[in-house]
Amino acid sequence: MRGRSVLLKQIQEARKIIERHQPKSLAVLGGDCLVSLVPFSWLSERYGDRLGVLWIDTHPDVQTPKQYTNAHAHVLGALLGHGDPDLTKAVTRPVPAKNVMIAGIHDPLPFEAQFIADHGLRTCSPQQVRDGAQPVMEWLKDSQIEVLAIHLDLDVLDPHNFRSLLFAKPGRGKHDFGDVAEGKLNIPDVLKLIQEVTTEKEVVGMTIAEHMPWDALNLQEMLKQLPLIGG
Repeated sequence: MRGRSVLLKQIQEARKIIERHQPKSLAVLGGDCLVSLVPFSWLSERYGDRLGVLWIDTHPDVQTPKQYTNAHAHVLGALLGHGDPDLTKAVTRPVPAKNVMIAGIHDPLPFEAQFIADHGLRTCSPQQVRDGAQPVMEWLKDSQIEVLAIHLDLDVLDPHNFRSLLFAKPGRGKHDFGDVAEGKLNIPDVLKLIQEVTTEKEVVGMTIAEHMPWDALNLQEMLKQLPLIGG
């Protein structure tokens, strides 16, 4: 797992902060998908089987270091109790698979598709989200879930319409990101989905991950090199 020692230190520090404040709810903005690990683990301990996880993401994030070395692709698997031991040990009460819904997912990799099938994870495609997210609403009604933790990976958004994403890197080549699935939703689709689920359940967790403001970063670098402005 790439950057293992640094990531484990960050996990430990995040846990210390959360334990210090003992929150009933948590919101996190920024970072990659690993930012959901410790907050959602805490919420799982606090709410047990009453907690549902709505994972709004183009990808299921259930890989292990055998498939991909970057931990941001391992997070949901770890929350379910599967994957790298250094991540799963941070999850003292794994989330039951029946309490998880992945919305916005499409074209999963073979390992991911098999994991989803083997563990009975429920999913909602981009088109289903646009059509009213019926699978999500049925999941909520069929379960004993009382509260929700929502993970929003911004890469669920179409990179042609929302440009602050990894996949929207300026000048990128068609195959630069390994031909993995890219987002098909737009901001109104995601907002409608979240607004609909909040009419049914209380939200106690919200994470927003994978913001990559290419234009701002490139402008910053340009400004550094300009007279009177740059250093």
